[in-house]
Amino acid sequence: MKSLNIDVILPWEIGFIITILGLLLIIFGIRQSKKENYHDIDKIPLVKATTKIFFGSVAMIFGGIQLLPLLK
Repeated sequence: MKSLNIDVILPWEIGFIITILGLLLIIFGIRQSKKENYHDIDKIPLVKATTKIFFGSVAMIFGGIQLLPLLK
């Protein structure tokens, strides 16, 4: 069986925290995108909903890679 050559660089506890934070970012991004006044010029958010969803998904992937040692 060939390996993917993905190395774990942090302990699994930190990977778990990163995964949870990524999930929270995705949830907040989805909630923000459903607001009606999201496109109002006077109430422009500092971070767009799509940016939160993107960084949340990247954090979940990175955190999931850090959780790989638990599968052994």
